[in-house]
Amino acid sequence: MLAILPLIALILLALIIQQKGDSWRGAFLTAAIAWGTLLTAITELLSAVHWLSFSGVLVSWSAVCILAGLFYTRLRRRDNRTEPLTSQFEISDILKLQAFPLVWLAGLGFILLMLGTIAIVAPPNTWDSMTYHMSRAMHWMQNHSVAHYPTYNLPQLFHPPFAEFAIMHLQILSGGDRFANLVQWFSMVGSVLGVSLIAQQLGANTRGQILAAVLVATLPMGMLQSTSTQNDYAVCFWIVCLAHCVLQSVQTKLDLTQSAKVGASVGLAILTKSSGYIHAFPFLVWLFLAKVQQSRWKFWKFWKPLLVIVVLMLALNLNHYLRNLDLFGTPLGTPSNFTREYKMEIYGLPALISNIVRNLSLHVDIVRYFNLQGVITPLTGIIEKMIRLLHSLLGLDMNDSRTTFPDQSYRVPGISFDENVAGNPLHLLLIAGAIVLFLMQKHLRTQKLLLAYGLTVIGAFLLFCIMLKVQPYQSRHHLALFVLFSAFIGVVFSQALNYRIVNILAVVILVSSLPWAFKNTIRPVLGAQNVFNTSRIEQYFKQRPQLIQPYTEGVDFIRSKSCTNVGLSLGTGITVGNDYWEYPLWHLFGNTNAQADRLEHINMKNISIRKSETPPHDQFDPCAIFVVRTKEEPLDSKTMTFRHKTFTQAWSNPPVSIFVVQ
Repeated sequence: MLAILPLIALILLALIIQQKGDSWRGAFLTAAIAWGTLLTAITELLSAVHWLSFSGVLVSWSAVCILAGLFYTRLRRRDNRTEPLTSQFEISDILKLQAFPLVWLAGLGFILLMLGTIAIVAPPNTWDSMTYHMSRAMHWMQNHSVAHYPTYNLPQLFHPPFAEFAIMHLQILSGGDRFANLVQWFSMVGSVLGVSLIAQQLGANTRGQILAAVLVATLPMGMLQSTSTQNDYAVCFWIVCLAHCVLQSVQTKLDLTQSAKVGASVGLAILTKSSGYIHAFPFLVWLFLAKVQQSRWKFWKFWKPLLVIVVLMLALNLNHYLRNLDLFGTPLGTPSNFTREYKMEIYGLPALISNIVRNLSLHVDIVRYFNLQGVITPLTGIIEKMIRLLHSLLGLDMNDSRTTFPDQSYRVPGISFDENVAGNPLHLLLIAGAIVLFLMQKHLRTQKLLLAYGLTVIGAFLLFCIMLKVQPYQSRHHLALFVLFSAFIGVVFSQALNYRIVNILAVVILVSSLPWAFKNTIRPVLGAQNVFNTSRIEQYFKQRPQLIQPYTEGVDFIRSKSCTNVGLSLGTGITVGNDYWEYPLWHLFGNTNAQADRLEHINMKNISIRKSETPPHDQFDPCAIFVVRTKEEPLDSKTMTFRHKTFTQAWSNPPVSIFVVQ
């Protein structure tokens, strides 16, 4: 139960901030920003002294809880209030709601509760989690430091680490990965609350705020991701915090406190996922232009707040930048071959139109969304033909390698229950409807704040289309855009549509989203093999069941040799990729809290080999090597050398081989 300490700290921080006069939703967002900053600071400080361990993390969060508790108690006594200050739409207002909004809240609560249950019951088992999200956390725990280490999977090093920082803290305090998925789930809950608050800031009434929250909670991609250890919802939450803070700053004076919130939100977003740079940039531009206009182009009037934003943003990422700079020579650390997979290679209006259309087409299977394919022919085939025709007019190939990765991978996808590629067709339709209503009705068009917000979110989408190639899993990067647009929809629909239409629409949204709560491809609630009746080990291998036998038998063979230091040889290490599953090995070796066997990558042929000669890796002396090779990278020898020791193949069950010291 010690894993509850970070949550207690968050609650206490929210109570302190609410006591100062903020609304409970605003207090939660501000507390979350402070909490994320604290978690980053604790991680980096403990790492610097190699005390990133159970005792170090326990002492740190205990101290935060004690100090926050004492400070809150002092505030309560000093202010002599029986209740904290509140603002519109507080918890007590729920009792005053009409029937339909109460139904919406009930449906919203059911969805969040169901997804939270799945997040706790199911182990992490997405592809990226098995290759780098969870594996990097295990290495940090083993090394008592977040310093870079030798690895076959370079994304474990250069990718922004905040989500895994949070997972690591929960893992250390709980002794396992039972709560690892909750980082994304809490990010979803935070986004639901945050977007409802943004809707209020934009002028939505109570009904519009609840509708915005419902829209966030029912996003298919969001529902699927909220029960995993991906990081798309984590970065989305920080962007929601940023949007809220920017709205506050645009409407009021940009003081140092507000600047700190903006700077920390941006810093945490880009420390979580590189897409945070793209999501955050339009909001920072909006804030800058608004302040320039308000100061009548007198920049010197707000240089201090801008400096605070920049300093906090950089401070939160500084250590990660320095680690990347030391090993890769650049702050972002992204290898060139990895960059080519994402970065657009041509620019211009035809390429932009191509990317806009193809990105939108990832969310168009509205027929199968409502399960109407037996009545209506799905539109995906027709839309793909139209897009092909459009590209012929643009003079571009629909699968141009300069705008697409991998080659020949683009197609208009059907509906999916896979968190990597799922689309949001109903929500895209609602966004289009909200934009049309906004343009048609003068009383909406004249709301400058709503207009600026909508243009900012659209700007973020266009920036994605300008900078990133289209990939099969591009819809993951759209999650934050759909979440942010939910506030816009909530405002427009609540002001432009009859409340009866909105009532029916909200119920349709809730009911139609339920399949994504129950039919997750790799964490299903229904069916013969679901998260409740399948062992955790089997669930780790849900996407690659063919690996469970060779992995299990290989670990058993090493255990029979009483070997505790195990080298990992996962491919050649020449390319940057996530083909080799590492995380299940930590559990098969009984190492759920990095306190049993020591596992280290050896003999990789990439830049991280330099870390093999730095402490503590230079002292690693394996007694066996766990080798994994795909058919494309077969073993070329029955022997392997590491630090002047020769290892010979003693056991094999493809794709796994075990080498032991001669």
